Amino acid sequence: MLIQDTIFYRPDWRWHNFLKYLTKNLIKYKCQEKIIPSEYSYKDSTYGSKKSKKNVNLSTWCVIHKKRIQLARAVCINSPNYSVLNFLIIPNSIYNIPFFGVDFVSLPNSHLLVLDFQPSLKIQNQYDNELLEKLKKLKTHCHSSLPCAEKMSADVARFFSPGVIWSKLPKEEKSDFLIANQLYTSFKEYFNLYLKILFASKEVNIDLQKELINGQNNYLKYRRDNDPARPMLSSLFGKEFTESLIKEVLFTT
Repeated sequence: MLIQDTIFYRPDWRWHNFLKYLTKNLIKYKCQEKIIPSEYSYKDSTYGSKKSKKNVNLSTWCVIHKKRIQLARAVCINSPNYSVLNFLIIPNSIYNIPFFGVDFVSLPNSHLLVLDFQPSLKIQNQYDNELLEKLKKLKTHCHSSLPCAEKMSADVARFFSPGVIWSKLPKEEKSDFLIANQLYTSFKEYFNLYLKILFASKEVNIDLQKELINGQNNYLKYRRDNDPARPMLSSLFGKEFTESLIKEVLFTT
């Protein structure tokens, strides 16, 4: 099933405008859709007790670019309790470019929001001062409206840049407004900047490419082993499907 024919392209899914913006712009940059096994591209399931069964839908959309992008993938979840857009761009390792990461998660009582250029090397080896200043400026503007969440642990923080947007909002009308306006604006600014930098970047030497491959693999392994979404996914789709999704699709090397 095409993702355009699912609930994830309709206004009743919270993140539909974000997803449409991602897909539209990646196609504009001549990315090509990657076919993945049908059990991951779209899945219907139920969860909860026998007396209170709830429906849940999952869809995965993947593209590649013959030169610039090793994999860009969006995983979307819709249910009465959870609404998720998880998106990651893994750039080709011939360019010294960080990952682009989005994790927008609506839980029963709150929204967890993460948006960043996620490093695969040490910050000083992957970001020049001009990029860092741009990201910090965009972050400051976003967090003038969106509250910052609690400080990340050092183990987690090493996979994020100084420009990370990290917020936790309660489920209320004001949060809906902030998501539809400030977060959506910041998301577009980050994504546009990322694509501009990625498609203007120059190839690096072989030694640095090896470092980038190792850095990307370390990040992906960490996410496979420590993905915080694992308990939620397991409760919605079962442990077996969750493990195969994480290892074969979400954070594959």
